[in-house]
Amino acid sequence: MQDPTDRASEPTSVPITRLDFDIEWPPKHAAAYLIETPAPILVDTGDPADRAAETIRDELAAKGYELSDVEAVVVTHPHSDHIGQVPLLRESGATVYAPAPVLERLERDADELAAGVREIGRSAGYQGEAIEHEAERACESLERNRRLLDPDAAVGFGFDESVTVAGLEFDPIHTPGHQIHHASLAATVDGQRVLFSGDGLIDSFRPGALHVGIDYGAYEAVDAFHEGMDRLEEHSFDRVFPGHGPVFTDARGAIERMRTELESLTGETLEAVVTVGPATPMEITRNRIGEIRHPAQLLDTLGALGTLTRRGRVDYTTRDGVRSYSVLKAA
Repeated sequence: MQDPTDRASEPTSVPITRLDFDIEWPPKHAAAYLIETPAPILVDTGDPADRAAETIRDELAAKGYELSDVEAVVVTHPHSDHIGQVPLLRESGATVYAPAPVLERLERDADELAAGVREIGRSAGYQGEAIEHEAERACESLERNRRLLDPDAAVGFGFDESVTVAGLEFDPIHTPGHQIHHASLAATVDGQRVLFSGDGLIDSFRPGALHVGIDYGAYEAVDAFHEGMDRLEEHSFDRVFPGHGPVFTDARGAIERMRTELESLTGETLEAVVTVGPATPMEITRNRIGEIRHPAQLLDTLGALGTLTRRGRVDYTTRDGVRSYSVLKAA
């Protein structure tokens, strides 16, 4: 990231200041970005913890701003480490912008969500109380995210046209895989084409294929990631500002590394099916990584299994709602 003081003599320069937040789960940090246009804009807002609110106040003060000076907040995706301080900024007068499909999904009926979690959880190999635990956790996350990013208090934007926020034009690019309605935000700042990529593109590691969580669509996560990379490849960027990891300039290299890591995940999953199949996604995940410590590890497997099925490499049978995967002999 360029030090704003390097260009202080240029009155038209628009500094982009990174705000770093400590979070409790891997990768242990998240980033938001202050775009210092005449009406300042914040892209994402950190996590819900009190220390994140202090970070925003302190970083704004260091740049000579107060909370009320932030004209707008733009959200890349509705995960808590990116929307945690939306209420703080909204209450201070900022207009909040988010992908319209995100706002629509936040209005989802909790019973419908729970039904999806139960069906997909059962297909993956969850049993008994574990299924109900995941359904309860998903509904709690929906309620929390709806509280943080109130659909009735935000302006929705689509993926098919640009949106002007506080005088700056963004081109939202649909980059699902990590989250089904994730938006990577392209803009021209000081003559440079930049991308605020959220968790859609990170150079230092591959974001988990969370997509929809344990829900309808979980088996589409890896293919969705590839679709997002296809869309990003249609553009050129001078600099990328991600939600985690360092700011980087080699967008095309990062896209290629993302694809390589997705293919590695798919290959590891196929090897696990060869080793333990016929097997449930849960058993395949344990073979691939050992003890399952977080649903994200299982979700990677579900996404990879969906890709392998569509490629004709594996297939599954279903008994009492539980999937059992095997390698296709013709593969």
